[in-house]
Amino acid sequence: MPDPQHTDDADGRILAALMAWRQQLIDSGAVSKSGFKETHLRLILRSGRTDVDHIRAMLPGSVAEHAEDLAAVLAETLGAQGRHHRSAPLSAVDSGEGDQAVTEAGREIPLRADDFAAYTFTEQPDQLATITSKSVPDADGAAGSCQLAWPPYQPGGDPVVIYRLISEEDNAPYSPDRARLVAATTTTSAVDGPPDAAAIRYYQVWVNVGTTRAEALAAQPVKHADGLVVSPVHDCVIRQDSGQVIGSWTVPAAVGAVFVSRVPAHEAGREGPQHRILLDRDNRAGFVDLQAIPGQRYVYRVRAAVSVDGVLRLSAAVDNEIDIAAVLAPVADLSVTALPGAAGVFELSWTAPPVGQVAIYRSRRGPTAGAETAELPEAALEQAGLTTDLRLTQPVTGRVNAQGQMQSVMTGVSWPEGWSRAYFTPVTVLAGRALLGTTLSSVRTGVIRDVELTEYCNKQVLTFDWPEGAAMVVVYLAPKGYDPRNGLTGTSFEITLDEYEKYGGLQLPNGKLPVAGCSLHLAPVAFSAGRRATGAVRSIEYAGLLRLQYAVQLTRDPEGRPSHASIFLRSEYDVPGSPAFVLINHPDRIPLSHSDGEAVNVAPLDAQGRLAAIPSKELRWSSLTTQGTTEAWGADLRGRRGWIRLFVNTPTAARLRTIALLDPPISTLRLTAVAP
Repeated sequence: MPDPQHTDDADGRILAALMAWRQQLIDSGAVSKSGFKETHLRLILRSGRTDVDHIRAMLPGSVAEHAEDLAAVLAETLGAQGRHHRSAPLSAVDSGEGDQAVTEAGREIPLRADDFAAYTFTEQPDQLATITSKSVPDADGAAGSCQLAWPPYQPGGDPVVIYRLISEEDNAPYSPDRARLVAATTTTSAVDGPPDAAAIRYYQVWVNVGTTRAEALAAQPVKHADGLVVSPVHDCVIRQDSGQVIGSWTVPAAVGAVFVSRVPAHEAGREGPQHRILLDRDNRAGFVDLQAIPGQRYVYRVRAAVSVDGVLRLSAAVDNEIDIAAVLAPVADLSVTALPGAAGVFELSWTAPPVGQVAIYRSRRGPTAGAETAELPEAALEQAGLTTDLRLTQPVTGRVNAQGQMQSVMTGVSWPEGWSRAYFTPVTVLAGRALLGTTLSSVRTGVIRDVELTEYCNKQVLTFDWPEGAAMVVVYLAPKGYDPRNGLTGTSFEITLDEYEKYGGLQLPNGKLPVAGCSLHLAPVAFSAGRRATGAVRSIEYAGLLRLQYAVQLTRDPEGRPSHASIFLRSEYDVPGSPAFVLINHPDRIPLSHSDGEAVNVAPLDAQGRLAAIPSKELRWSSLTTQGTTEAWGADLRGRRGWIRLFVNTPTAARLRTIALLDPPISTLRLTAVAP
């Protein structure tokens, strides 16, 4: 039969009748559409054979039982045409004119396998030409017939060359007489259907050469070319389901793997290794692709892979073009954060959905109840209470959060004047559709002012003006100079309004604040719908406090009057060096400051308690330790009466605020005589 594009009207009518009969079988469920293809009918029509045995040999195994019915339909259709639609077999034509006519026609010759002389096994050429194949989709759109081609045979002076294309499944043919005859032709190409049950179909081209057709048919054939075709996947179905793509198919048992490529539709002609997916599995039964981008169009290209003599061979591709549905996802994690140092200015952040744009609406009241349950036309947002004037227009940027996730951030969102509560509603918009996310309500808290940390010997008290609208204030501890915009975590203290009024401030016992200093960050907190809303953060620096305690040991003369004193100093923690100190004497009362009285001469003492330096008015330890017994200073108290007391000798008030000098028992500071 000529190629389909050269089919005459009679052939077309015959094929139409056969196709109608095939469709009846498919509709009745007797055969499947993929198992009985149009290609099979075209091959039978091309062969010119009408006997049942030859027709059965050309049908797939699952359809072979209907060979008699097909032969009857073919005979009936040919009888209605009133002629045979084929030229006579070659063996019935003996004239040289007939030879020339067939050769020029360049079409397949209706020959049977027994029209050729029996093959006598002889040594064949080691070097064979290669049969190439190309898949030709059939009318059903699936991988259909194979277009096979080979180089021409060069016979020398012999004018007639007949190519015999044969095939076997799973194993290469070893004799042209014991294989399926695909085509006998004078051209260098032929068409065959794809393998049905086998993973591989092997092909060989044998040539018969002679000066006439009869002589060529009687001659011994010569193996000219070979090749193979891997069976494509059968019953391939690829579909998308809620954004994921699911594929299924069947393959013969010998198929080791199925290669799946996901190619963007606009790159379908430029497929490369980068498009292969699911490389860690064999995909023999199908696949599920979760990585396709919604809203995109892809060509899924599927090829069966079989190892042949250690070389991986691929089948013809089966293509399916799929539109990935763009499923709108709501924003469920919108957060509102007050910007430090900017009263009434907020930052919004959220995780962007896979597709669509996010619009944020700020309203005095939330959207209409029930609006968030389903997708809406974008034009219907106004009916849900989200009008155009409520949409925020601040620019949106990206930022990686502490968990390493990318978030969308909108900064510079102000709080409208006179609002005590605001609702922020995220809306995912795509192609005229809109889906409301989780609305976040926020309460505006007042600004914290007049923060002051009062230092006592055994505690610190933090006071401030209570912020309006706040249910509580959280105080975070951080290193000195820390910027709260980097996030506030770690040690914190909370106080409610009732507690603040009861205790007059946040009381922090010794040990709660680092002695070396820290920064304190006060954040007002309100609650809305069970969620915490944090207001503007106010920060102060705590310089720290060095707590020192000194002891005085008095030495008396024979009359019982104090003559000398040894002074020891102990620190809360070890400190290299020390500030300057003065020992003040007042004759009538305990001294109140470093200038309230007269400074006493002092000098460091050695290990034997003797003066180790010239006396001076200042004491300065080489280091301050937690034991306080390694270094002592001596004071000359002869001729003095009243009281003595140690003071830090520094002119700066800021320095004095970082040192707490604790007095010993008052009795050790009084210069009174005792009976000897």
